[in-house]
Parts: sequence; structure tokens; C-alpha cells
Amino acid sequence: MSKGKTELLIACALRKELTALRGRLQVDCRFLVTGLGGRRTGTNLEKSFQSSLPSLLIFTGTAGQLDPSLRIGQVIFPEEWCLKDGSCFPADPELTAMLRESGGWEIAGRGLTLSTAVLRARSRLVLYRNFGARICDMESAIALEVASRHKVPCLAPKVVSDTAQSGIGAFWREFDSNMDSLAQYLNNLVDSLNA
Repeated sequence: MSKGKTELLIACALRKELTALRGRLQVDCRFLVTGLGGRRTGTNLEKSFQSSLPSLLIFTGTAGQLDPSLRIGQVIFPEEWCLKDGSCFPADPELTAMLRESGGWEIAGRGLTLSTAVLRARSRLVLYRNFGARICDMESAIALEVASRHKVPCLAPKVVSDTAQSGIGAFWREFDSNMDSLAQYLNNLVDSLNA
């Protein structure tokens, strides 16, 4: 990205996430709300890419905890996002290598994209054990897959919005604090990519 100005697209599944980030981010970018779930995300990214292909997509927002060691408000940057069928889609290797070399960026592990939210603590633990995924959502693997098909570099860091202990209610209780953490992370990420 340091080779010149890039058109950055920041996409989130939920309008609430995007509205919160828009007010907190200090980066030059376009924004897109894809809608909840893989199908909507795939369709809306395809439409957006047909009208204007970005040089970088950051697909971001909130995710549920699977790894019991994670806490609410922690931003996780998986090396890849996978589906339950075993297909996986990596974050852009060139950009992740550059971020690792610059230091200070932990890009590791796996995210899991599911068709429904995971509410029970036991279900979270089973998914963590069976898939080795640290976090889960309903969109990121699809976003990375669409971006890959269009040869658009894509990164998908997410903030942990709820844990097995907190339940899904934490999504709303901690939303503003989580968006503060995520926006700070994304501002620093874009600065590092542009350095």
C-alpha cells in the first residue's frame, strides 16, 4: 500500500457498526454495510465491486468469542477465516507479511464463519475444540472469498463483542467501548499499511 494512494473500502455487516466506526475513524475510505449473514454479504460485496473495485477491503466489526482465553473488547486479527465445510480464506499474505515485519501486529489463528449466532457456552467450546477457531461471525469467510475472486487484498480483524460468560447481551452493553477499541486498532492498522 505504500506505493501510492489506495482506495480503501471498509465494510461491516451491521449499519450500527459502520455508523459507529465512521464517527471514530480518521482514515480516507469508502464505507459499505453488507447486511447480516453470508448470503447478503456476498451479494452486496459483488455489487459494490462491480461498480468500483477497491485496492483494499477491510471487512470488520464484531465477533463472538470461541477461544476461552479471549475477553470482550479484544481485537483479533485471524490469519484465515474458515467455513464449517473446511474451506478457508486467508487474509492477504503480502499485507500480513508486511505488518508482521513492521512489528506490533499479532496476526494468528483462525476465525469461523457460521450460518447462525452461537449462544451457548458449550457450543462455543465445541467449535473452538473442533475447528481451532478463536472467534466466530456470520460473514468474514464470505467477504474474503469474494475479495479473493476479484483479486482484491482483504484483511478481516474483528472485536470480541460477547463471550461464553457474558452471553449475547454484552453485544449491546459493551458496544460503544468495543467500537472505540476497534476504531483505534483500525486507525493504527491503516497508518501501518500506509507507512
